[in-house]
Amino acid sequence: MSSRPRSFLATFTAARSHMRGCAATLCASIHCAVALFTVALCAMPLCVMALCVMTLLTGPLCAVSLAAPASQPAAPLVMPLNSPAQSRPQSQLQGPPAHPPAQPKVAAYFEAGPYWEFSLLQKEIIKALRQRGVAKYFVFPDEFHVSPGWDAPDSVYRAEARKLMSNPAIDVIISMGTEATKALLLENNGKTPIMSVDVADPAGAGIVDPVTGKGADNLTIRYTKNKWFKVFALFHEALPFRRLGIMYHDSPEGLSYSNVREAREVARERGFNLVEYPFLDKAESLESCTKGVNRLMQEGVDAFYISALNCFDWTQANPQQIFDVLNAAKIKTFARDGSVHVSKGALMGLSTLDYVPLGKFYADHMAAKLGLLPPNTLLEEAAYTPKIALNLVTAQKMGMDLPLVLLISADELFDATLAGVDKTRASQ
Repeated sequence: MSSRPRSFLATFTAARSHMRGCAATLCASIHCAVALFTVALCAMPLCVMALCVMTLLTGPLCAVSLAAPASQPAAPLVMPLNSPAQSRPQSQLQGPPAHPPAQPKVAAYFEAGPYWEFSLLQKEIIKALRQRGVAKYFVFPDEFHVSPGWDAPDSVYRAEARKLMSNPAIDVIISMGTEATKALLLENNGKTPIMSVDVADPAGAGIVDPVTGKGADNLTIRYTKNKWFKVFALFHEALPFRRLGIMYHDSPEGLSYSNVREAREVARERGFNLVEYPFLDKAESLESCTKGVNRLMQEGVDAFYISALNCFDWTQANPQQIFDVLNAAKIKTFARDGSVHVSKGALMGLSTLDYVPLGKFYADHMAAKLGLLPPNTLLEEAAYTPKIALNLVTAQKMGMDLPLVLLISADELFDATLAGVDKTRASQ
């Protein structure tokens, strides 16, 4: 190894260490950026990528404000929050109410259709309610567990949302995903709290204001500004490509699930071609996705974006053949849902959600909205660190030497597949 790589490695490692210290003390993001400035002494291509990686990582780590100004795009914008803008150590969290409710609070659950992240996040919310000591004050009746199916028309989603919003017996609604949340907002009574979870692009879907992160008064949602722009830029900087394949159902929701709007803008800025396949069926079936991948390969893509499609839900389908075909053709695969796909053969992934604190965030806000926590309770803010995952076996089969800076930055390295995602239904 030459002296320049050794010097860069030492500098980068020191900068990363400083970043973690920054997170521990909740410093401003600018401190992390200053520490990374010394990376400019190394080779320029590596520096640019390193700065891109660290910018993505340091924003959420060091952010302390709840609604950051435009000069701090990486800070998570949360609406609404009725608590101080500071970190909440677990030891400071307060317990159940002094005066328990006479009747349990009724929580409804609404999703357009089943998806692996929905089930996982529901379990984390219920687990967090238990940890808070308030789970016994909630019931989740089966009659209010609504899942019409991904191929249902929008009119069905709205009809189901109307039933939930007009039912006085329901105290809070957990809304999973974009379509469910949009339907509820169209039928919004302005009173029943809506916990909007796992929305792919809240701003692009018109659910929140892209600058302030604000939405309806009775809506609670976690929104990280400019997240997907950074994801595409990081993928392209880390492992450059010329033609990125992306596929989606041609609808507002389909564009949102595949982050097409952000991909188009980053493609223009960075000079790569975005090859689109907008002909997936509404259910995003495995057959439709297989046809789409074959068409994109015929178009000569050298990279492929694995977005939040139903055909890539390992609990509902088996997309292994798609992964194998792409890898055999030496097409770089980038997964927005991180290790769940990288463990199955995707080349690189970026986990943009941290499920445990996110479950605590929604559990806290559910309990607070319904008066199950004292007014001055410090609520979970769901601060998280995006995690880079790499599959070394896939890289080896493709004959790729992964950049040193990327290996240093990675949080997870896979050389074998992991067990599948848990399919079991959440229980109270």
